[in-house]
Amino acid sequence: MAIAVGLLGAFGMVGPAVTGGATLTTLGLLAISSLHGRSALTGLTRSVKQLGWEIGDRASADRLLGLSTPGVGFDLHLASDIRMTGVTLARTLRNHYAALQARLAAGATVRIALIAPHEATLAEAARRSTVASNPSMFEHRLRATLDLVDALAEQAATGTGRLEVRLLDFVPAFGLLAIDPKTSNGEAQVDIYSHRCGVPEPTLSLHADRDPRWFGHFLAEFDRIWAIGKPYEHAHR
Repeated sequence: MAIAVGLLGAFGMVGPAVTGGATLTTLGLLAISSLHGRSALTGLTRSVKQLGWEIGDRASADRLLGLSTPGVGFDLHLASDIRMTGVTLARTLRNHYAALQARLAAGATVRIALIAPHEATLAEAARRSTVASNPSMFEHRLRATLDLVDALAEQAATGTGRLEVRLLDFVPAFGLLAIDPKTSNGEAQVDIYSHRCGVPEPTLSLHADRDPRWFGHFLAEFDRIWAIGKPYEHAHR
């Protein structure tokens, strides 16, 4: 617009009044455009700040933690390295039993660490859950888990997969289900145990590429637990 008005004025086709009016109009449009740009920049800055609050270092715990669903929704169907630890793993193992069978048949390695069926360990699990008078509850859960483990061991003995099970003389502080943890696509679900039975517990989903610090932390914790566990003698019968 400025170029057009300037040319018309230079060739005497319009008067000074028209030229001046057009110039003022152009300047006004430029001012409005500048204000709009600043407003858009302010809005963008506000949005980035809000996004930082939502996914940054000060993200709400409600966004980071979900409700534990003992492995439900965790896809094991392509995993070649599966690791689990927990108290009895009764629901987790039951929920994934068919997938574990399939992965063992396909040659995957499955490692499971859970508490030993010893009186002292069962009593500790009961005390931790504030049901000290009822350690038999954990004994029943553990017995069902070990039955499933024995069935998986029989399957592993006839296939190319490898099942390793270790028993712990202590109660782990968290539950863990990890798949392919040594790869960039590794995933893990960490269950934070509460001191009550049968209540929803918080769970934290981790990815090796997105959460390298805490993914590595819990993987190292699994390795420590695994190192001091005792091999389950009947797992490969």
